[in-house]
Amino acid sequence: MGEKAVPLLRRRRVEHIISFLPVRDLVALGQTCRYFHEVCDGEGVWRRICRRLSPRLQDQGSGVRPWKRAAILNYTKGLYFQAFGGRRRCLSKSVAPLLAHGYRRFLPTKDHVFILDYVGTLFFLKNALVSTLGQMQWKRACRYVVLCRGAKDFASDPRCDTVYRKYLYVLATREPQEVVGTTSSRACDCVEVYLQSSGQRVFKMTFHHSMTFKQIVLVGQETQRALLLLTEEGKIYSLVVNETQLDQPRSYTVQLALRKVSHYLPHLRVACMTSNQSSTLYVTDQGGVYFEVHTPGVYRDLFGTLQAFDPLDQQMPLALSLPAKILFCALGYNHLGLVDEFGRIFMQGNNRYGQLGTGDKMDRGEPTQVPLCACALCATRECLYILSSHDIEQHAPYRHLPASRVVGTPEPSLGARAPQDPGGMAQACEEYLSQIHSCQTLQDRTEKMKEIVGWMPLMAAQKDFFWEALDMLQRAEGGGGGVGPPAPET
Repeated sequence: MGEKAVPLLRRRRVEHIISFLPVRDLVALGQTCRYFHEVCDGEGVWRRICRRLSPRLQDQGSGVRPWKRAAILNYTKGLYFQAFGGRRRCLSKSVAPLLAHGYRRFLPTKDHVFILDYVGTLFFLKNALVSTLGQMQWKRACRYVVLCRGAKDFASDPRCDTVYRKYLYVLATREPQEVVGTTSSRACDCVEVYLQSSGQRVFKMTFHHSMTFKQIVLVGQETQRALLLLTEEGKIYSLVVNETQLDQPRSYTVQLALRKVSHYLPHLRVACMTSNQSSTLYVTDQGGVYFEVHTPGVYRDLFGTLQAFDPLDQQMPLALSLPAKILFCALGYNHLGLVDEFGRIFMQGNNRYGQLGTGDKMDRGEPTQVPLCACALCATRECLYILSSHDIEQHAPYRHLPASRVVGTPEPSLGARAPQDPGGMAQACEEYLSQIHSCQTLQDRTEKMKEIVGWMPLMAAQKDFFWEALDMLQRAEGGGGGVGPPAPET
């Protein structure tokens, strides 16, 4: 045996031994020295751990570290709940589906819980909750089944009362059925509707293969239920169905139309959206927030006035003035929550019951920063649910908050000299100019300028102005007119 084979054989033995350690101890061992860090971070070790944690897992997925990602996803997955009311304030853990590859999303209904994993499998936990002496408890003997595969997203009635969640809308990808005389076999996106009580599919609508979606939300009442679909390109389409007729065995045609936020603001690229029964919130890829409010009462609770509310044009989006780029959002009946790029949480709207977390019961007509709190939560009338499943490929999106923008930083006195560069803006602008200068073509510089506008702490109206102006310059360049000086005759 060669000299180089001895350390390799020794390392394989060490990998085999440490693969029997719990994940927590393995991570701690990898922090002791450089040698154990390299050994504990190897894919061979994580492959053995993943096989031990999930023996039925066939595909570890894709990515830079597929086995480590799969092992941590399945090690950290869990769903906990705490019932409201009563004297007990303890957390209970649900029955974990063994086939689930991590937990990506979940939705509680009246008696059941639906869980979507990272490979697109939607699980149906039947009779997961039981009521004993007025308190909700997990039913340990509950069973789970696979509702469907190939799911991208799912939604139900947006109200927090689970009694209204009768149907489950699942956005999925399906292979077309083979038809004699045709050669096309492209996969198509579809929306399947299931009864939450039994898991039976009662309705299905299929879209053209050129239309690919990534998110679905619901808004409106049962007779005029609007389905909002977000495409991969950031456009919003909507269609209206009548839930009271879904269980009737008949077929009818629905019209898919472009939402006003995408029709009148075509330069916006929506990254995610959320909704309640009368409002919709859109977050763009540049961190802007646009709001649709369909009722005057909710508008008054959110903004404290009815000055800009138009009852004849309820779908026209309203831009919110924000201090920084927004990454995540949540929407209640008459209040909303936002998380910016620095990890700060802002609340706005009705605060009658102290739901904004500001420590008082005063309504907020503008986004107000609140102390940090937990994330990945879902509340219903009966329970508070907590979801856990860590994905190592989702890097922390937050940036460090400049010292000048930290809450509690003392303001300079009137006699003191004003700072020359508040928040380091001049240095940031110099860096932005160097990035624009490094671009080779005018097209690349324009795209870089659009990206920089999204980073800068501008108001939503100012960002829209700059983006529209840059789009005009791009169109002029594409038409051959360029952006040079005008001709003498003009």
